[in-house]
Amino acid sequence: MRHYPSDSPRAAARIVVMSLIADGHISGREIEALERRGFYRRLGLHAGELHEVVREVCEDLTRSSYLTWDEACRVDARVVEQLAKEVRDERIRREVLMLCETAVVADGHITCTEAIVLDAVKRAWLIH
Repeated sequence: MRHYPSDSPRAAARIVVMSLIADGHISGREIEALERRGFYRRLGLHAGELHEVVREVCEDLTRSSYLTWDEACRVDARVVEQLAKEVRDERIRREVLMLCETAVVADGHITCTEAIVLDAVKRAWLIH
């Protein structure tokens, strides 16, 4: 995975992207829910920058062995934990976790793979 500076907007956004792609697709409802919650402002990104981060994450994942394929694309929880450790600021962590939760419930249910991502983030940040 490419490196972003700790606590940078893209390091934070990448974690949200992991929650978006966890079930194998990104729905319009998820994007709309994030935008209603002020995704760009909260993370310090420019409008439309989410799409760039999604592309970068997908490029990085397809170049590595982090993916396993079955019913849906599942990201390795260890990779998510590693990425989560790049965000150290408590305020940013709260924002990221809220945005991840917003994304995964936007379509009305949480899949097992989405729950794995949320659990990995919480484990990395020692949140119970």
